[in-house]
Amino acid sequence: MALLWQTSHDLLTELVRSGVEHAPFPPPPHLFEGIPVIEPSPDIIAQQAITVDTLDKAGFKRIIVTHLESQRPDYVRRAIDEERALDRYILETQNNLADHFLKERIVEWLRAGLDEVAPDSDRWFWGMALFTGACIQRPSCIQKDGFHLLESIALGRPPGRWQTRAAPGPHHLDWDGQETDGDSVEVHVDGAIAAAWLLDIVDSIGGESPLPEAWWAEIVNRSHLYVPLRMAERLDSKLTNSEWASILIKIIPHLLRTDVIRAEAIVNAILANGDEKRRIDIASLAERIVSESISVGKMIIDASLEEEGDAAVIATSALPILAHHDPIEFMIRAMRVSQHENPRVRRRFVDSGLRTAMQIDPIDEQGILVNLIKMDDAASQVRIKRFANEMARIDPSAGERLVERLAENGLEFTLSE
Repeated sequence: MALLWQTSHDLLTELVRSGVEHAPFPPPPHLFEGIPVIEPSPDIIAQQAITVDTLDKAGFKRIIVTHLESQRPDYVRRAIDEERALDRYILETQNNLADHFLKERIVEWLRAGLDEVAPDSDRWFWGMALFTGACIQRPSCIQKDGFHLLESIALGRPPGRWQTRAAPGPHHLDWDGQETDGDSVEVHVDGAIAAAWLLDIVDSIGGESPLPEAWWAEIVNRSHLYVPLRMAERLDSKLTNSEWASILIKIIPHLLRTDVIRAEAIVNAILANGDEKRRIDIASLAERIVSESISVGKMIIDASLEEEGDAAVIATSALPILAHHDPIEFMIRAMRVSQHENPRVRRRFVDSGLRTAMQIDPIDEQGILVNLIKMDDAASQVRIKRFANEMARIDPSAGERLVERLAENGLEFTLSE
C-alpha cells in the first residue's frame, strides 16, 4: 500500500504541475456578489494541492480500501492467505488503482468547489489543476467518468449524483404516448464557461486523445450542453481535419437529433474528402442513420453505391430500412443495385433486400428479377429462381412475362412446375 501511495502521489504531483501551466483558471461558478475570488499564483495552487495530498494519507487509504472492497476479485477472497493475495493484486493493478485514486481526488475537490451553500474556492482551483493535467497527460483516469465531471462543472452542481435523465419515449415500457418536457436543466453561466475552457484544452491536444471520442457524443446528445459548450464551432473547425474524421463519423447519429445541418455537412465532407476506410465507416452507419434522417441516409447510400468496393456492399444492407420509411425511394435504389457491376453488391441485395422488393412489386414490373438473372451470378441463382417461382405461383401471367422478357434478351429461363 505504501508503494501505491507513493506512485499515486507522484502522479498527482506531475498532473497538478502540468495543469497549473494553463492558469489562470476560470473562476468557481458560485461567487459571492461583491466579493470576487482572488486566484492564487500557479505555484501556490500547485504547492497547496500537493501538500494537502501529502497530509491526507487517511483519505487515500479510504479511497483505495473502499474500491477494493467492491472490486476485489473472487480469487483473492478465496485465497488461503488473503492478505498476501491482496498485496499481490494491488501490485499487479497499481496503475488502475492509481487512476481510480486520481479520479476520486478530482471528484472530492470539485465537489467542495461546487458546493452551492459553502463553495471552497481553494479546492476548486486544485480540482481544476488536477483535472486539466489529467486531460493532458493521463486521460485514462478520467476517460470513463470525465464527462460526468465536465457536465457537473457546466451545471454548477457537485459531482457524484446523476445530473440529467433520458427523455421519455416509446423505448420505455411505461410510456403513455404523451409528449412531456420533463425536468428542465439549467446550465450555470460561469460553469459553462469553465467547462468550455477545459474542453478547449482537450480539443487542442489533437485526434490522438481518447477524450473527444468519449465525450463529444455525450455532449451532442444533450441539447442543454450543445450551445453553451460551443459544439457547433468545434465541429466546423474539424470538418477538414483528417485526424478527427473517425470521431466526427461516430457522432453523426447523435448529432442528427441536435443539429441536422452540421450532420449533413460532416457527411458531405467525409464523402468528398475521406479515404476508402472513412467511406466504409460512414457506409456502416447508413442503416442507423436512415432511421434518424431519411435524406442524410439516402445521401450516404447513393454515394456508397457509386463505389465498387466494400462501401457499396455495406450500404446495400441499409436498403430494407429505407423501404420501411420510403418504398418508392427503396425501389429506385433496388433497381440500381440489381444492375451493379460488383457481384458482391448484387448478392448482398439478394440476401437482404430482394424479398422486400418482391413484396412491394410482386409481379416484377420494375424488372429487378430480370436484371439479376441477366447478370448470371451462379452464387445467387438458386435464391433468385426461388423468388421467380414464388412470383409465378402468385401470378402465373407474371411468370410468363418474366420468361418472355428474358427470351428477348437471349436468355433461356425455365420455371419449375
